[in-house]
Amino acid sequence: MTRKSTKILLAAIFILLFSGISFAQGAAKGKIEPERDTVLELQSQHNLDVARYYITKRKGYEGGISRLQEIIDTHAHFSRMDEVLYLLGEAHVKLKKPEEAGNFYSRLLKDYPESEFIKKAKEQLEKLKINKEGKS
Repeated sequence: MTRKSTKILLAAIFILLFSGISFAQGAAKGKIEPERDTVLELQSQHNLDVARYYITKRKGYEGGISRLQEIIDTHAHFSRMDEVLYLLGEAHVKLKKPEEAGNFYSRLLKDYPESEFIKKAKEQLEKLKINKEGKS
């Protein structure tokens, strides 16, 4: 076997091996997430962390709402939007604005049915006596 034919044979084996790998993974399972902007994700995560701190530790509900609303306005596809909606509901409950809270909890139920916050949102809607459409 010549040196040239050996290289061709090795190249063919390489191509066959690695082309087979891409097919071996099979079809995607579940919902495919959209590609996210890394900078917007980082900014939104920072705003979420600050808002969570304001709402849970400082009782700065208006400041928390402001940070969370900024996420909604600038990055509608944020990976933690379910938590954003839940915290908006919580802040509005603390501010004694049940209708607004109900709207955020209902949106969470509708848009993120697999969220870790679903159970808590349902409990809050029951406490507020608001149906899943956000009406009392």
